[in-house]
Amino acid sequence: MTNEQNNQIMQAIKELHDQMNDGFAKMDKRFEEVDKRFEEVDKRFEEVDKRFEEIDKRFEEVDKRFDEIDKRFEKVDKRFEEIDKRFDSFQADMNSRFDEVDKRFDAMDERVNKLQDSMNLLARKNFENETEIYRIKKAIGQQ
Repeated sequence: MTNEQNNQIMQAIKELHDQMNDGFAKMDKRFEEVDKRFEEVDKRFEEVDKRFEEIDKRFEEVDKRFDEIDKRFEKVDKRFEEIDKRFDSFQADMNSRFDEVDKRFDAMDERVNKLQDSMNLLARKNFENETEIYRIKKAIGQQ
C-alpha cells in the first residue's frame, strides 16, 4: 500500500472515529435526558408515597375512632341488656302482684256475694218478722 492509501484509510478511520464520538455524545445526552425524566418520575413517586403515608395515618386515626365507637356501643349494649333484665324482673314482679290482686278481688267478690245473699235473707226474715209483728198487733188491736 502506498502512503496515500494509508492516509486515506487513516482519514476514513478518523472520520469513523469522529462519527462514533458524535454518536456516543448524542447517546450520552439522551441518557442524561432519560435520567432526568426518571428522576422526575422518582420525585413524583416519592410525592405519591408521602400522600399514601398521610392517607394511611388518616385511616389509622379513623380505625382508632371506630374502635372507640365500637367500645361505646358495647357498653350501650350491656346497659340495654341490664335494663332488659331489670324490666323482665319488674314485669314478672308486677304480673305476680296483679295475679295476687286478682285473687283478692275474686275472694272479695265471693264475700260480697255471700254478704248480699245474707243481707237478702236477713231482709226477708226481717220482713217476715215485721209481718208477724203487724199481725200480732192487729190481732191485739194495737194497730
